[in-house]
Amino acid sequence: METKNVKILVVDDHAIVRDGIKTMLEMGDFDHYNFTILEASNGEETMSMLKSNAFDIVLMDYQLEEMDGSSLTSVVIKEYPEQQILALSNYDDIEFAANMLKAGARGYMTKNVGPGELLEAITTVLSGKLFYVQHLANELIEKNILNNGIAERNNDNPAVALLSKREIEIIQLICEQLTNEEISKKLFLSKRTIDNHRQNILNKLGMANTAGMVRFAVENGLVA
Repeated sequence: METKNVKILVVDDHAIVRDGIKTMLEMGDFDHYNFTILEASNGEETMSMLKSNAFDIVLMDYQLEEMDGSSLTSVVIKEYPEQQILALSNYDDIEFAANMLKAGARGYMTKNVGPGELLEAITTVLSGKLFYVQHLANELIEKNILNNGIAERNNDNPAVALLSKREIEIIQLICEQLTNEEISKKLFLSKRTIDNHRQNILNKLGMANTAGMVRFAVENGLVA
């Protein structure tokens, strides 16, 4: 398998944390990845780095001194809409995760992860999917955080055209927090059929989990 070069910007206001992440990735036993890692400690340094370098992904601390991670993420996404951002935080907090998701981050995880977990998060985000710790993803849905109209809607997204009328209907029911069994009864279909539809939707949208599906629905005006 060919080695993949990945350029990463680590944004954290603590040098020891930046060094730890850098060491974890550079010294890890990753046969097929070669990481180039640069660092920034605040918003100004981050924007300067992005102006002079093309990064595959930014690892963004949530709690920065001058500007918090969600605010900085919003600024970055506004200037560089295609930039992939993975949030790293000391806190396993639903509010922090929601703020980063709203700002445009593609994932959220805590800093106390091992090399394998960090690599999984990075590669998931780089593949175009969302990565959230599962219980946080579940809470984002249960608390209906993603249905508050916070994301910019874009009905011109060509991915919407990939979905059938039935698939859109199922997405809407998922956003209403119905289980597959409840959806099957409502639509007079077998649960297995709903299971298949749900997996097909994830595959079409390139999403890793239900949280990504719900975010897509909100962003593209499929739900109110």
